[in-house]
Amino acid sequence: MKPPKADWLAWVFQFIAGSVIGAILGYFVVCPRRYRSDSLLAHQDIMPFAIGAALLGGALASYYGDRLWMEDRVIPNDPVPQSNNSFACSVTLGVVGVGLMGCAILRTIGWMGR
Repeated sequence: MKPPKADWLAWVFQFIAGSVIGAILGYFVVCPRRYRSDSLLAHQDIMPFAIGAALLGGALASYYGDRLWMEDRVIPNDPVPQSNNSFACSVTLGVVGVGLMGCAILRTIGWMGR
């Protein structure tokens, strides 16, 4: 039996869409006020947190594909084609994103050096 092949073009488009939405959500989670002067993180940690959220959003979107955006009744129950390489890329990017977000939080609360 042949190993599954990934649709890399779809993977990249899903990653880009998830990254944009992840970055926007990450920024608005950290800076919930209308006037973004008082945020939950230190000023220099906002960008790493937003980049980490973008990577996490892109990883989730590239792994789940259209199932992340649409309900099951819109799309039939066919699994998203993933190869071992595309799965490893999604997981690696997600872990790096969570690491960036964690480092930004830990730096703000003072558990990591500046």
